[in-house]
Amino acid sequence: MFLVSACLAGLNTRYDGTNCCKRYFKSLVAQGKAFPVCPEQLGGLPTPRESIELAGGDGQAVLKGRIKAIGKKSGKDYTKNLLRGADEVLKIAAMLKIKKAFLKDGSPSCGSGYIKVNNKRIKGKGVTAALLSNAGIEVQAAGLKVED
Repeated sequence: MFLVSACLAGLNTRYDGTNCCKRYFKSLVAQGKAFPVCPEQLGGLPTPRESIELAGGDGQAVLKGRIKAIGKKSGKDYTKNLLRGADEVLKIAAMLKIKKAFLKDGSPSCGSGYIKVNNKRIKGKGVTAALLSNAGIEVQAAGLKVED
């Protein structure tokens, strides 16, 4: 079994209340071979919610307390929510003895190949992807360009 971003499994958990369903992941969840997670929701954020970016770095920098996760429109600090959500995903991974996760690229939580910083796409990991990687869980990027 592995973890998958809930939006990739067809759940409407993205910041704008939509999903980016990939039939492959949806099928694996239905078969009990994958477990869907949404770190933002697990961190207490609603859906839909404000779009969030990491201010000046990646998830590793957030974990080290060097940067914050900020609402793009409001400037509100969502760092605690992203950290709480990442911790909850790690607890789920430990309970289920997860060794691998497929996470939605580009997300401030799940981004595992790239994230957006100051409206620019940069290489790096989101907060949850960084925490899982630090714990020895293999994290692979899955995003809008992944074929169904």
